Amino acid sequence: MRFPEVDLALAVRTLRNTFRALENRHYRWLWIGRLATSGTFQMGNVVQGWLVYNLTGSAFALGWVGAGWSVATLTLGLYGGTITDRVDKRALIFWTRVGMMLSTLTIGVLVASGLIQVWHLALANFLNGALSAFLMPAQQSMVSELVDSDALMNAMSLDALGMGLMGIFGASLAGLAIEAIGPESVYFFMAGLYAMSLFAITRVPDVPTRSVERRSVWADITSAFTYLRGEPLLLLVLILGVARVFFVMPYMSLLPAFARDNLGLDASGLGFLQSILGFGGMLASLIAGNLGEMRGKGRLLARASAVLGLCLIALATVRWLPAVYLSLLLIGGLGNLYMVLSNTLILSYCDPAYRGRIVSISMMEFGLMPLGTLPSGAIADRVGVPSVIGVQGVITTLIFGLVAWRKRELADMN
Repeated sequence: MRFPEVDLALAVRTLRNTFRALENRHYRWLWIGRLATSGTFQMGNVVQGWLVYNLTGSAFALGWVGAGWSVATLTLGLYGGTITDRVDKRALIFWTRVGMMLSTLTIGVLVASGLIQVWHLALANFLNGALSAFLMPAQQSMVSELVDSDALMNAMSLDALGMGLMGIFGASLAGLAIEAIGPESVYFFMAGLYAMSLFAITRVPDVPTRSVERRSVWADITSAFTYLRGEPLLLLVLILGVARVFFVMPYMSLLPAFARDNLGLDASGLGFLQSILGFGGMLASLIAGNLGEMRGKGRLLARASAVLGLCLIALATVRWLPAVYLSLLLIGGLGNLYMVLSNTLILSYCDPAYRGRIVSISMMEFGLMPLGTLPSGAIADRVGVPSVIGVQGVITTLIFGLVAWRKRELADMN
């Protein structure tokens, strides 16, 4: 009779370790606010795409409307990171969320009144991308100000877990709401989530700024790159993130074509493939939540990405659906594990005075995604999706395998 008691105690201890960072009341409120804004992001992707396609019937319109977010992030990312290092992060988060809420409400009213046009959606997407250039580095860098260093990786894993959960439930809810009530209902619900996130951030304490010198914005931006030159391991992590954008992330944009043309799946089959990715990501986040005190996080980052490349090769070469599902489960999990490890290492190794700027550089990597997805799509039209995914898998394995082998000092990053 003692064995179940031991198992129960172990389960309770594991569960507590998994959600350890949430024991910090201030981080808990920050997490709730980020959970709400993650929901708006996922729901916004669904309803915006639905509206754009219904208004234009153009797949190209989907691309140029969606590109506004990336353009704004790339243009203002470094400026947003610099401002983050200068001002009260809580106030910055509050007012950027206010701007997003007002933008969302405006689109909801335009849709409800029948006045919505595609340029309204493009403008709102660009505006939200601009606001995100300030919001994202402020949110990310604030985490390290609220939790202890030994709980930082746990906090990063919980952030990833929250995004994964909202990716599943937020997107599903948006689709159901569009069909049952109308697209305007999604925007009004998103505005409600923003209101909840505003309340949550008011429960988080002020975080003092660490940057005491008052120079021009340009001087602060250039000083960030000067700082990076003196931190080669931190720079390496950022460069690896760029490599991941070019050679790993494009598979996501190619997945619809792969599902239809190579696997013979319909829309529901594609949805199932995407849900497997999300499920793998959530599993990895739960596992990563218990790895906060492990040594060699840098080594794990490189090796996990090298294995991810092998999984991309498997995805491109097999046609047996169970093997495809397993490949996607591993790809989703290893991708999320990379994100958690990368964010943890950046926040752990970065001087607090530079965190906003360095985090903004890492966030700008997502703005580069069109530079990877557009060429991949063009090449895939000529040689086929599996060939592109397979070659990118080989390149990914070679890059990260070589880094794991040659950059032994990366293993010392914890």
